[in-house]
Amino acid sequence: MNESNASTHPANSDKSQPGDVEKRILAGVLSASSDACWCMEFGTPVDLTAPDHEVVRQVFANDPFWRFANPAMAQLYLLDAGQNFTDRPVREIFPRNRQNEEFVLNLLANGFEVDAAPALDRRYDGVEIYVENDVRAHIEGGRLLRIFGIVRDVGKHRRRELALQRRLDAALALLSAVEAPLVALDADQRIQVVNLAAAVAFQRSMDDCLGQAAADLLIPSEASAPNGKRKQLLAAVVAGGAAGNLTDDFGARWSVAPRTGGGAILGPGRDLGGAS
Repeated sequence: MNESNASTHPANSDKSQPGDVEKRILAGVLSASSDACWCMEFGTPVDLTAPDHEVVRQVFANDPFWRFANPAMAQLYLLDAGQNFTDRPVREIFPRNRQNEEFVLNLLANGFEVDAAPALDRRYDGVEIYVENDVRAHIEGGRLLRIFGIVRDVGKHRRRELALQRRLDAALALLSAVEAPLVALDADQRIQVVNLAAAVAFQRSMDDCLGQAAADLLIPSEASAPNGKRKQLLAAVVAGGAAGNLTDDFGARWSVAPRTGGGAILGPGRDLGGAS
């Protein structure tokens, strides 16, 4: 008679208690994972009933230590070969700084259940890296015993974001320095970018202009006008038609040129071959 699969399966032939087998299986899965997994425990549990600033202090001061870290953690933080990650002090890669204090406050505000929580860690080569953590916690009786999760290096994305922000800041500074009014509309004919001169022409602040329908600012009384010529021109240009001019209800003349992919750029009026 053939033996059943259950009787020949290695896990079922293990004489250990079921809980021990599950722990070994889980440890094997985590060790084989390419995701950096960790568990931080506290020598003295953190009192979550204390004020927020005190909770933050305790997280860094209550003898935090690594209860678990898989090999991917050592790879991410460039720990020297032959060293055990869990033997290293937590502060070496998770120092108390403004970014990490905000990380703890974010955990606290969300019940220690967050995904993609940002933090600023330090690798063992001394380089600070921006990371994101998916975090959960063990809490008993208002005491934080341990937090655990998965960490990802997002430094490359962070550097790209900073570079794009610098380019955006430079572009906005250039627009603000231009004395002529300039406006960028999106495909829905709403104001996406506006400089100070244009906001003055609209008799509003720059913040109040953003997101507003262009027709409401350029031709606010169009609904009561005998015809919709100017509104039709604006709609045609934003939809990808030929460039043209329009005059708003304040008497200012604007040139309107379509943007690739929808929308339009509005600038100071000029001669466009007889467009009206």
